[in-house]
Amino acid sequence: MRMNSGRRAEDTVQIPSAADRTGTRRSLRLRLPNDHLPGGIAAVMAGTIILFVLTLAFALLWTTRTLDSQAADQSMVQMRNEQDDMLARARMITLDYTKWDAAVSALAVRDFDWIYDNIGSTATIGRAVQLVVLSGGPVRGDIGWTDAGGGRETTGLLSQGILDAVGRRLADVPDDSYGGIDFFGWSDGSLYALGASRFEPVDNVISLPDGATDFGFLVMGIRLTDDMLDDTARSFLLKDLRIVRSVAPWQMGLPLRGQDGEPVAYLAWDRPFPGGDALHQLMPVLGVVMALTVCLAVLGLLLVRRSAQHLLEAKRRASVAALTDALTGLPNRAAFNEMIARPSCAGGRSIVFLDINGFKRINDSIGHAAGDQVIACIARRLSRLGAPGTFLARISGDEFVFVVTGPDIEHRTSRLLSAIESRLSEPFSILGHRMLLQAAVGYAVQEVDDLPGDDLVRHADLAMYEAKRQNSRVAVAFSSMIGQASIDATRIEQGLRSALATRGELSVAYQPITGTDGRFVRAEALARWSSPEFGIVSPSRFIAVAEQAGLMIELGRRLLTLIRDDLVAHPDLRVSVNISPLQLVVPDFVPDLLHDLSIRGIGPDRIQVELTESVLVKDTQLVADHLRKLRTAGFSTALDDFGTGYSSVGYLEQMSFDTLKIDRAFVQGVRDSGRRRAVLRAMIDMAHGLGLSVVGEGVETDEDLVLLRELGCDLVQGYHLGPPMHIDALGARWLSGPVPAQLAV
Repeated sequence: MRMNSGRRAEDTVQIPSAADRTGTRRSLRLRLPNDHLPGGIAAVMAGTIILFVLTLAFALLWTTRTLDSQAADQSMVQMRNEQDDMLARARMITLDYTKWDAAVSALAVRDFDWIYDNIGSTATIGRAVQLVVLSGGPVRGDIGWTDAGGGRETTGLLSQGILDAVGRRLADVPDDSYGGIDFFGWSDGSLYALGASRFEPVDNVISLPDGATDFGFLVMGIRLTDDMLDDTARSFLLKDLRIVRSVAPWQMGLPLRGQDGEPVAYLAWDRPFPGGDALHQLMPVLGVVMALTVCLAVLGLLLVRRSAQHLLEAKRRASVAALTDALTGLPNRAAFNEMIARPSCAGGRSIVFLDINGFKRINDSIGHAAGDQVIACIARRLSRLGAPGTFLARISGDEFVFVVTGPDIEHRTSRLLSAIESRLSEPFSILGHRMLLQAAVGYAVQEVDDLPGDDLVRHADLAMYEAKRQNSRVAVAFSSMIGQASIDATRIEQGLRSALATRGELSVAYQPITGTDGRFVRAEALARWSSPEFGIVSPSRFIAVAEQAGLMIELGRRLLTLIRDDLVAHPDLRVSVNISPLQLVVPDFVPDLLHDLSIRGIGPDRIQVELTESVLVKDTQLVADHLRKLRTAGFSTALDDFGTGYSSVGYLEQMSFDTLKIDRAFVQGVRDSGRRRAVLRAMIDMAHGLGLSVVGEGVETDEDLVLLRELGCDLVQGYHLGPPMHIDALGARWLSGPVPAQLAV
């Protein structure tokens, strides 16, 4: 505006002398610069804008290409990982079936009905695999099943060339190596991720025909379906993911290699252009920016800078959030893992591991909101103990970890432990509830150079579990004894696996349960293990190891088999069986048990299923549903060790038990304590009020028996009546003949 006004003033002065040539020429000379000045300014402005636009365009193009390149590389890595996972899954499923003594035994006698029921049917069901092919060994040619075959045995699902090549490759796999191969292959127009492995016995104790060494091999396949590809494409934000025979130039492709290493197909998808797509969306905005003035261009640049700053800040916040526990604001497990990954020398660091005892009861009794407040309060108290060289993290629901680094580590760790004990001993006030909390605390000090941080954490974790086992109110230090106990548990686990694979080591003992008048009612079945390596192993020891090692279901099945055999041999025997919660929640537990009993002609009314109190508070609704199924099927149910856990009258009403077994701790010594006698009487009266029969455990003397009879207890159990005994001894003493003298009324 100012420049145009100046030009009009200048023109006004020069117009009167326009007839003079000199003046005219001078006027022209004077006006030429003025005529070009707007153009010059415009050129400068245009040049500035063009330079800005070019710079912005170059930056956008470079960013676009970088994003596109990174996206392409990332998509290739993701698809390669997906391919490797699929092949590994097929191979591992195949190994599970080929390294199976029962399968080898079935093949050795050509029991192909068993093979279909236990191997081929996996393809018919189609959940884990959709193709199963057996070849070689006792199989003439090949046989196979698919999920589309309706259980019909089929040959030629894989070409003979593929099967021959697989056989040659498997011949190079060493015996007893638990090895196999994987590859992709076509069958009936569908592409499969295939795993292959030879059938081999795992244990040499199974009986095989003389000279039987080749049992053939198994190929199992996972079909690559359109739905699977669509799910993968959605997970990785890919477009048009499909299987092709060749890859187009505009596509990205991953070769799917067959058994000979050559591609049999490709996974192809459109090359991702996130940067290009973003640039395309920005083009209208950029067109507007190019048409604006310099001020708008500068303003646009400032806005871009501000947006970039927001993005960087969001990234910084996201990075912090990824390493921070949302509830407490403490570092989380990821941050803790980074911390312990740093090397340290002997005496350079220690780890203190805390686990809040009874935290689940807080969630169950007063709600998860209260549980969250408890965790937050504990975190605040522990955070106040921070000092230079002290790192605190929350690594799971109710677990906190301190990492102490620097000099004088033992003294500082001891001081920290004292502070933790002091802080946690103070009452908590949560949602109007006043509560005292206790933590199991274990710690470990690094005693050797270059000890991996994970090992030090494991040491502290073992010490914490030892503190929990002892119900210790003081911190427990990791020691060689605790480490040895962990090693012993591993040896017991190995021995138990061997016992489950053989016969003769595991057995069942029976302790009689009688009426107070001496009438035999039933016997409690108790697990026993006589190991050739360890001798007699306490049930409390090997059952705990079985639960930790995931062997409880297999152990329970073995024991139930032994009990069923005894029930068949002694028709007048009734038993109580303590069922592990792991067995109870298996979906097919009740139907399978009923089927086995029906085959042997055993009525379910001869078996009473016992559960301990600790099972009830873990998942009340699930346990109630399974108990309902047992009672509907005809089993009776009992709550074992009542009084040692946290069950309530509400639990008992919800579960609908038939019998209540009062723990031995409430029976022994009750004659000498009027207070304990009153508690025991109240338990018995409460049970009778709920319609339950009562078993008093731990009857060790005749006085215990008489007292329980006077208090109205229905049944009794204990060493005074008889110790756990072999079924033959139980049969001779209790299943026939007169009532023992000590029980005669």
